Amino acid sequence: MPAGSTWVDRDAGPVVRPYALTGGRTQPVAGAILDLIAVVVAAARVDGEQLRLSPEHHRILGLCRAPATVADVASAISLPVGVVRVLMADLIPQGAIRVMTERQAAAQPSAGQLTEVLNALRSL
Repeated sequence: MPAGSTWVDRDAGPVVRPYALTGGRTQPVAGAILDLIAVVVAAARVDGEQLRLSPEHHRILGLCRAPATVADVASAISLPVGVVRVLMADLIPQGAIRVMTERQAAAQPSAGQLTEVLNALRSL
């Protein structure tokens, strides 16, 4: 790093390396490997303050109030998928989020989805 340069990006603020967010971990401690399309949802009653979560964990919990995929969460918070996987896996043993089974994730399509399919079929 050249002399006099700082770790601040004018638009983004302080720059933090992704590995710093996970404590240098590249794999989840609990061994839970999450697929990109794994659907996760926040637990109904989670007290983030009591769990002493990082700001990134809080952002993930906020995005997971409604079911979301790992890829969607990573995209929304602009972090690498590997980092998001590790952070999400930290939340699973604490009961803050749960991974939905395929059956739960695809339980019932919404009325809007069914209408779109019906309209698409009619246009054929």
